[in-house]
Amino acid sequence: MLEIMRENASGLIVKILFAVIIVVFVFAFGMSGMDTSGDPVLATVNDQIITRAEFEDTFQRMAETVRNANKEVTPAQLQTPQFKQVILSELVNNKLLQAEAARLGVSASDKEVFAGISRQPAFWNQAGAFDGNAYQRALRQIRMTPAQYEVSYKQELIAEKVKSLVRQSGEITPMHARQIFNWVGEQATIDYILVAPRDFVDTATVDEKEVTAFYEENKKSFMVPEQVSLRYLSFTPDELAKFQTVSDEEIQAYFDANSKSMQQEEQVHARHILVMVKDSDPDAVKTEARNKIERVYKKAKSGKDFSKLAQEYSEGPSGPSGGDLGWFVRGAMVPEFETAAFITKKGEVSEIIKTQFGWHIIKVEDRKEAKTQALEEVREEIATRIAEEKASEKITDLLDKSMDLLVSGMNLDAIGDEIGLIAVTSQPMPAQFLPQAFGMTPEAAKVVMELPVGETHNTPLAVDNGYMLVEKIRDIPSAPMPLEQVQPSIINNLKAKKAAEKAKTTAEEILKALTGPDAQAAAQKYAKRIKTSESFDRQGNIPNMGQNPELAKAVFNAKDDAWLPTVYPLQTGIVIARQNSLIPASDATWKEQKDIWIKQAGQNYEQEILAAFMDGLRKNATIDIARPDLLN
Repeated sequence: MLEIMRENASGLIVKILFAVIIVVFVFAFGMSGMDTSGDPVLATVNDQIITRAEFEDTFQRMAETVRNANKEVTPAQLQTPQFKQVILSELVNNKLLQAEAARLGVSASDKEVFAGISRQPAFWNQAGAFDGNAYQRALRQIRMTPAQYEVSYKQELIAEKVKSLVRQSGEITPMHARQIFNWVGEQATIDYILVAPRDFVDTATVDEKEVTAFYEENKKSFMVPEQVSLRYLSFTPDELAKFQTVSDEEIQAYFDANSKSMQQEEQVHARHILVMVKDSDPDAVKTEARNKIERVYKKAKSGKDFSKLAQEYSEGPSGPSGGDLGWFVRGAMVPEFETAAFITKKGEVSEIIKTQFGWHIIKVEDRKEAKTQALEEVREEIATRIAEEKASEKITDLLDKSMDLLVSGMNLDAIGDEIGLIAVTSQPMPAQFLPQAFGMTPEAAKVVMELPVGETHNTPLAVDNGYMLVEKIRDIPSAPMPLEQVQPSIINNLKAKKAAEKAKTTAEEILKALTGPDAQAAAQKYAKRIKTSESFDRQGNIPNMGQNPELAKAVFNAKDDAWLPTVYPLQTGIVIARQNSLIPASDATWKEQKDIWIKQAGQNYEQEILAAFMDGLRKNATIDIARPDLLN
């Protein structure tokens, strides 16, 4: 099972199995309480057999439990070989564990079985006590008799005892946990020389022959998907609102009745710079984050362009857009951030603040104070609301009339003239854009795509807040974009590729010089280009530079501060690097988190021991699948 789980860990079925597999096999494990002596053999495990009936019964129970746990799972997904292999693998494991239990003399008494069953919440009454009637009802739902269930539960109890004995051999000491903590929490910095591809883009040249060759080799990348052009009549409040008349008296009446809801809340338009750090991070990481935000804060207070500072230093998603958060009201941000934003004056930069996300600096671009809006400020908004309310009341009647006209043979333009609406022709668009453009379901989009050209669909299609009548005007087959249209992007692509190759070659030449016979002269030559990174962990995510686990592995394994023997690509460019420092994991953090690390390390080690034990049982067993066709 472990092999299958690892190979399919990202699949839907395996994710569901993690949630239900234990429950299922408590109810259906093995089913050896059934008389299956006359059934065809599916597999043998040493001298034990797994019958076809045993497998199919377990499969049905497990599939039913999975479907109950997740209604989105289809019967087809439960018929996959992977799902069936998981079931067979667990049945094999059970046979191996039962045999190992017999060898070790492990058993379970009837008293233990009853005690375990009575602790199952599925068999309790409303008072939280075991109830024989509830027990019988639950077993009927899974089509089992008490005798069958009790035999299966006894097997599971015995198997769990064997597993427990194995896990006990995996006890971990505080010293081992500290070693793991030290390894995980250790940080490093590097000295590096960055060779950025952007420095070579302007000198990279691309000729027409290269562009044409790239286009021909990558035509699939330039394909425009199949498109469709539609003519349609919309029956939605926002579309029909355009044809409604709203009087000044109606606007005044609406305002008088709803003036309290027309309050403008206090709002702030702000930007921010975020340096991310978690409470669980090592002290060295926390210290570096605080130092970084203080360096940026000094720049911001000195008058540096806040937007550019955010683009350069902010680690939040708004960084590329200059840290712009737009307008927001109270309640939209976490409390610490909100308080700082609303007490900071327009045009000023806040003090450094800490939230659950890390350290922030906020600049308030503008403010809107809370106020009661006058009628003229909201007149247009009120008119739109009233028009949409009127339009909503007319949708059904207009749609019914339109359908009568459509059945009589009129086209959409004539129908629009008759009911006072205007048929609109859409721009060509692919099928995947239809749901977003019109608010229709993917199923409705499929109907539209399959509609013959020149034909109007004979029923209205549901869209957001209403309906639409659709006629297909044109089908445009999939085709590659013309070379002239994509030529600029191809040129940029080829230039970027050549620039990256040149950057790598240049970096390798620098590394060769730094490690060659004239290394001292090279070191003096490149001294001004050598910089020191911020600290990073073994995952290799180097702040403001990018991620490269291989670089991190080499740095942490380095025995000295010699230049590493190869260059490494990062998001910012190619780097020549050497270990600058190793920063030990924090003693203070270890003291705070010691119990957690010991517990987690122990659980992980126990699982590894158990996995190795089961792998050993399987490797030493003779497992023969007599009917592999049943797994396909």
